[in-house]
Amino acid sequence: MRVKPSFIVIAGLAAIFAAARPVAAEDCTAPAETRMVRLAGLDRHGDLVLADGTNLRLAGLAPRQDETERERFSAALQQWLGRDFQLAALGGADRWGRAPARLLLTGAAEEVPGHDLAALLLAAGAALHLPEPGLAGCNALWRAAESGALAKAVADRAVSATPATNLALAGLPVVDGHDPAAMKAQAGRIAVVEGRIAAVGERAQRTYLNFTRRRGAGGSVVLSRSLWRELQRGGWTASALTGKRVRVRGVIEGRDGLLIAIETRAALEMVD
Repeated sequence: MRVKPSFIVIAGLAAIFAAARPVAAEDCTAPAETRMVRLAGLDRHGDLVLADGTNLRLAGLAPRQDETERERFSAALQQWLGRDFQLAALGGADRWGRAPARLLLTGAAEEVPGHDLAALLLAAGAALHLPEPGLAGCNALWRAAESGALAKAVADRAVSATPATNLALAGLPVVDGHDPAAMKAQAGRIAVVEGRIAAVGERAQRTYLNFTRRRGAGGSVVLSRSLWRELQRGGWTASALTGKRVRVRGVIEGRDGLLIAIETRAALEMVD
C-alpha cells in the first residue's frame, strides 16, 4: 500500500525533477543536488515507488518485457526495500507519471561501483541495460556491470563466449536487420539489431540508417537530428557508414515493426 505523500514533500521533489536536465557526463559521480529518499516497493506495473508515493523510472535499465523478467527484477530488489538512497533526478515525469532518476547508495562504496543501484541490479543479472541519453559515463558503468553478469552466465553454462551468445543468455534477442520477418517478430520489445548499412537517408528532423535499399525489405535505425550531428562531428558521415556493419540496442517499433530508434551514441556500435 502506498504512503500518501505530503504536499511539502511532493513540492520539494517536483522542484528537483523540474530543474533536472540530462547533461553529458564523462564520469558517473553524484550530481551536486540530490535528495534523500526511501525505496518503498514496486507498483503493479513493476516501476519503483518511493515512500512518499513518487514513481521512478530507474535510469539505465530496460523495461521488463515479460513475467519472468518482472519476477527476477522484483526478487533482486527486495533486499533494498526500506533503504534510504540519494535521489539524482534526470528530468520531468514521462507520460506514465514516472520520474527518470538514479538512486545512489549511501555509505556502501564497497558494494557497488559508483554507489549506483542500477549497476547493482545489472551486475546481478536482474535487468538489462538500455543506454541513457546524456550520461556517457553512467552508460559505461552500466554496460560494464551487465557485461559481468553475462560473462558469469556464459561461464556457468560452459558455452562459447560471443556477443550474440552473451545477449541471448540474458534473454535479449539478436536480430538480423536484413530480415524483416525477424524484426517484426520482436516489435515492441528491446532487442539488439545487427546488419550492414546499405544506405543513409538524411531528412530535416531524422536520419535513417537503412539495412536495405528497398523499402520494407529490412530494418532501419532512426536517429534524431541532434544525435546525427553528434555522430557527424565524430566522423560518422553518410559515406563513412555506408557498407559498415553496426550493432544497435533499442526498442523495435514503427507501423511495420522495422524501425529501431535510438537517442544516444552509446546505443550504436560499429562492428566492422
